[in-house]
Amino acid sequence: MSNAVGILFALLAGISIAAMAIFVRMATKKGGDAFTAVIVSLVLNLVIIIPAVAVIYYPEYGITLRSFLAFVGAGLTGTLTGRVFYFEGISRVGASRADAIKATMPIFATVTAILVLGEDPTTTHILAILAVVMGVWIISSEMMLKKGEESMIGRRRDIIYPVSAAVCFGFEPIFARIGVLEGTPSQVGVSIKILIAATGFLLYFVWKEELPDVKGFLANRETAKWYILAGLANTAMMVFYYAAIEKAPVVFVVPFLQTSPLFVVIFSYIWIQDIERISWRLVLGVIVMICAAIIITAIA
Repeated sequence: MSNAVGILFALLAGISIAAMAIFVRMATKKGGDAFTAVIVSLVLNLVIIIPAVAVIYYPEYGITLRSFLAFVGAGLTGTLTGRVFYFEGISRVGASRADAIKATMPIFATVTAILVLGEDPTTTHILAILAVVMGVWIISSEMMLKKGEESMIGRRRDIIYPVSAAVCFGFEPIFARIGVLEGTPSQVGVSIKILIAATGFLLYFVWKEELPDVKGFLANRETAKWYILAGLANTAMMVFYYAAIEKAPVVFVVPFLQTSPLFVVIFSYIWIQDIERISWRLVLGVIVMICAAIIITAIA
């Protein structure tokens, strides 16, 4: 029963990721930018998650120096850098393509685990990685510009953004695993990640000697609505994901979390066909990568 509840939470997390991708796509298509989406998302994470964790786990948070440094690494790679690349990828190549490529994260995580933690790859691992490469190639070939025409889904070189996001997200679970093994509750780790990402952006603003344009954000209600919805979806994803981890083993949770590209394709087909072109190549690429991600995660 506990595993079933965990799987349900993981599916809800996957749906939340898909909803976030669609909302970011809508915001950027209405004149917004990916950087503002990241900022709004982080602010909502801070406002909603941090106070809740501070109250629930008070006064024992179980933080050690090793776990703190590990979650700092998770925050820098996933919550900060990965999210910037991911949202920029959505802006440039579309939600369905960016999320499909981002879903290769388990592959990069596995490769990192082999290199950093000394885990031995199996033949199935190698075959799954090759399948993911094939899926990325299918999607990237579908993104090429037609001769003499502007593409509504981006240029082929823009694929570097979602691929970079997948790499960054792939590093995150390695750091998180180290932190959790120290005995720090995962929700406390999420809070550290969020605080580190927020600090990173604050230092960036200090360095640039400028602050986010709050007045401009509030003035454009159309984009502000989509930014806020994306931030809420991102916050929900974190809550559902870590609730799933509490209820079921990771090998049950992660494969269902990686179903998000399927939901993005469905949502894109229903709501944003005018700005998202759903082709058979895209669907094929999504199916190939989801199957490969499930296989490689299940045998990890």
